[in-house]
Amino acid sequence: MATPSWYESLPEVIGEAEYRALPEDIARSIEIVHGHVIKCESPAPQHNRIARRLAGSMEAARPISGPCLSVETDIDVVLWRVPKFTFRHPDVVVYRCLDDPGQKLDASQVLAVVEVSSPGTVREDLTDKRTQYAAAGMPLYLLVMLDEKYEIVEVKEFHLDAVASEYRLHRVHQAELELELPIRVTVPFLALTAP
Repeated sequence: MATPSWYESLPEVIGEAEYRALPEDIARSIEIVHGHVIKCESPAPQHNRIARRLAGSMEAARPISGPCLSVETDIDVVLWRVPKFTFRHPDVVVYRCLDDPGQKLDASQVLAVVEVSSPGTVREDLTDKRTQYAAAGMPLYLLVMLDEKYEIVEVKEFHLDAVASEYRLHRVHQAELELELPIRVTVPFLALTAP
């Protein structure tokens, strides 16, 4: 796939103000890691379906009483601003409701982050993103592992060890995802992958 001309014209290092000034279509196509621009490829429809259905299941299972929780797909989450601006677009994010609807989501408000990982992205999801999300202090990281046919092999559930600032494998889900926190939900894999 050819690199679009707009990507070539971006500076090598970019700050938050420059990022916020970008046109929306360009901003949605990149992530910033330690100030460096990373071009994001468009995911396959099956990948998007799994993320959308998982987010819908989690949203439907939110508790009526208790703290207000939001569930979104593919939104900016600022991991940190210092020493260099870093944000990611996780596939699914569960976070505390924001008082100001125009407010940008900060990692401190995130309770769970999900990446749907295909064979081509598994290394980045298991190493780079896992390390970054842990350093940003997000309590739960779910990694939905897909095979070449976009079937779910397993879901790895990582919990944050806040003292070590790293994730520990808590559970590997087979055939269905059973979560206790931040939202109690059970979702069969087939419900996420069926055409």
